[in-house]
Amino acid sequence: MESRQTQDEHDTLLEVENLTVRFPVKRGGLFRKKQWLHAVDDISFTIKRGETLALVGESGSGKTTAALAVARLVNAHAGHVHLNNQDFLALDDEQLRTARAGLQFIFQDPYSSLNPRLKAEAIVREPLESLKSSNRQNSGASDANTSQDHDRIVDELFEAVGLRPEQKKLFPHQFSGGQRQRIGIARALATEPALIICDEPVSALDVAVQAQILNLLRKLQTDRNLTYLFISHDLGVVQHMCDTIAVMYMGKIVEYADRLSLFNNPQHPYTAALLSAVPSVDRNRRSKFKRILIPGDMPDAINPPPGCRFSSRCPAAQPACEESQPELTAKKSGHLVACHLVSETGESPIHFKR
Repeated sequence: MESRQTQDEHDTLLEVENLTVRFPVKRGGLFRKKQWLHAVDDISFTIKRGETLALVGESGSGKTTAALAVARLVNAHAGHVHLNNQDFLALDDEQLRTARAGLQFIFQDPYSSLNPRLKAEAIVREPLESLKSSNRQNSGASDANTSQDHDRIVDELFEAVGLRPEQKKLFPHQFSGGQRQRIGIARALATEPALIICDEPVSALDVAVQAQILNLLRKLQTDRNLTYLFISHDLGVVQHMCDTIAVMYMGKIVEYADRLSLFNNPQHPYTAALLSAVPSVDRNRRSKFKRILIPGDMPDAINPPPGCRFSSRCPAAQPACEESQPELTAKKSGHLVACHLVSETGESPIHFKR
């Protein structure tokens, strides 16, 4: 039993525990009580090495804020983030600078995430210069050797992401959207990170280009044993990319399951509604899932409701749903679900089959 537990700990790359992010809200009046916007509220998840976990949900669900907090690009109000068994939130500035080499981002918009004044080779080379310079100096390598190493790495990365050698001398405006995202991917790979956070990496691209970038990400994951934290609102993309899925609503995880289980048997009403909106050419799938409409808007994140945060929009809501907040609990089906109405055996309050 101890050896198996040790093996599980070794396989886990990222462990997030009770992560909470709140932002202070300024309201008029000298004596008004300080208010907080609850962006991420007590979420936990793990990612094993070489696998992909998706955080999904509509805009405002907190998925991107959670990823930024994992990378310490926004401050966490509470919780723990362990990357490679290192407490990421406890690192001082110098330690964080070194540790960030193991965690990189692929951003949503390839048009704005690249410096327009730098050539493509300089963009890919930049992380090597900023994050690994101290390591190079400590190793005793000369500036000339270090420069040659960086040149070699840049050449290898251009080839790995499908860009031609002569394109290194071009500026971002001379590339298409898909090619710019390939530059962003190469930049993320430069420091050989253990974890890559993909923040809506294909949502700004044409559909045909999306497929190319997703296939590239999967190939790179296989070739380099990469681990992804994948942020998306598109469940069609998530189904193609991810091993495990955490569905977020108003800063909370409402369902957490492996890909096959979640897509074949969604249990939380919010998950079911998201899945019912996924277009499909499969007649069997279209006949299996009916369209579920979600009325209204999200409640106020400054004053969230005391009960289930989805209750005001849920088609299956009962009075009890408005009284107490459901906990994320395991069902016999293997799902983790935060819903008062899902049975212990994993039977959903909404019937999906026609």
